[in-house]
Amino acid sequence: MTLDKSELDSRLFDGFADSSRRRYVYLCNMQTGVSRWSKNIVEDFGLPGEYFLDAMNVWGEHIHPDDREAYYKDLQEVFSGKKEQHELDYRARNKDGEYVMCTCRGHLIKGVNGEADLFMGAIENHGIMDNVDATTNLYNIYEFWKYLQRQKNEKESVTVLLMGLNNFSEINDMYGYAFGNNVLREFGTRIRECIKGQSTIYRMDGVQFACCLKDVTPEEIEELYKEFRYQARHKIFVEGVRIAVSISGGAVVYDHNYDVQALMTSVRYAYEQSKHRHHGELVFFDYEFLNDNKRNLEFMNVLRKSIINHFDGFYLCYQPIISAKEETLIGAEALLRWRKEPFGEVPPGLFIPWLENDPCFWDLGRWIMERAMTEAKPLLETYPDFVLNVNVAYPQLSHSRFCEVVQEVLNETGFPAENLCLELTERCRQLEKEFLQEIISTLRHMGIKIAIDDFGTGYSSLNLLSELEIDTLKIDRGFVWDIKTNRSNQAIVKAVTDCADDLEVHVCLEGLEDREMIDFVKQYTVYSYQGYHFSKPIPMDSFKEKYK
Repeated sequence: MTLDKSELDSRLFDGFADSSRRRYVYLCNMQTGVSRWSKNIVEDFGLPGEYFLDAMNVWGEHIHPDDREAYYKDLQEVFSGKKEQHELDYRARNKDGEYVMCTCRGHLIKGVNGEADLFMGAIENHGIMDNVDATTNLYNIYEFWKYLQRQKNEKESVTVLLMGLNNFSEINDMYGYAFGNNVLREFGTRIRECIKGQSTIYRMDGVQFACCLKDVTPEEIEELYKEFRYQARHKIFVEGVRIAVSISGGAVVYDHNYDVQALMTSVRYAYEQSKHRHHGELVFFDYEFLNDNKRNLEFMNVLRKSIINHFDGFYLCYQPIISAKEETLIGAEALLRWRKEPFGEVPPGLFIPWLENDPCFWDLGRWIMERAMTEAKPLLETYPDFVLNVNVAYPQLSHSRFCEVVQEVLNETGFPAENLCLELTERCRQLEKEFLQEIISTLRHMGIKIAIDDFGTGYSSLNLLSELEIDTLKIDRGFVWDIKTNRSNQAIVKAVTDCADDLEVHVCLEGLEDREMIDFVKQYTVYSYQGYHFSKPIPMDSFKEKYK
């Protein structure tokens, strides 16, 4: 049978059909009953062909039985003139027999005499990710992951360079989001020209870009990155305006022997070090206690597998928090530790910053809360006002389900919310102020106390006291260790404690190591102490024995 393809053959249709792997287009001639569909949907869903009759029913057979009635009803309302637009979410069965969520949109075009002429629209398959970023026209993060997996399968070595634009929100605030997107597009164009075919450029999350280079030395990577920085600073023009931006970058050499996610976490860690500690200079992933890149990635690979393997090797220690007035126990901070052969006991300062850049930290953070509440709960029988402090990292606080998960853990462990204090680590303060205020308000409404940890480092400022509704401010040990002789630190501690007292915020001094230090800081308005003079962090069994 020869189908009437009139009104259906068009170069425009071909162009739209090829514009996206996940978005299919269709066009139906209402007079002949013949439809034309994208070749991709024909392939993905096993349709009769690119052209076929009775499309409404043929496609209807692919729709989940529970969604089919709504599908037919919506189309009938469009064809009868009750509504102008067909727009519906439903599940459709692909050629593998799996149901995937789709969004279908369609519009009826009428002829000269008002009769139904053409029905056209698009179906978006949410089970497929596009491989091109719409803003920059670069390959996106999904294509990046596929490339790395191919290198692993083919046992190829590659150097991954991750970079991002600093303070990009200021450009959006000043010029608007559309202008900001143009800046991203221009930066992508500039770095693609610098690469000159050596690598594909990928648009990653947010304002980050990545490239993967083979057969290059660290010195060549350094030179290339310098050129990227120069281009960002001097060669980005949008609407005739030169926009000077700074970038940060991290790099790691991947030799295919390790988990791809461990590689990505390592390069993100190097990127964060560049951004926050090295003023945008390129940072190669490295740890001082491991002597080469291969050993580093082996370490990180084992670390990730420990989390996946039911948190094998992880455990908690507890450091007491002491009342400044009576010098009695009022709480403790739960601190994460990790011991695993062949590395032995690894200092938390080495593995925690790396883990905070890994998606698996979300699961680890939940485990820490659950374990800490379970282990500390028996202490409440002897110390009913005991407060358990648990650190919260950026990946946790920024997660959409964070407050919900905290409530779940409280319910599962039976730990009272009023005996829990969540300490916000430094990177948490990078979150949007309004978002952070909303999260803190929700947690405090649940009865949970909030502390700002390591005050005086990184993003700390006294504005936090007026902007955030907190219970405790923990002054970093860097201001305390030489406080008996350092007049600058004396002045800072006095100013902070006086301000906090006026705002009815408790202050905890960390790093108190001897009796002389404690006697000296009694002149300040301090609520609690923490430090080695009272106890180093110890396992809960030892803690209970010490404070029974």
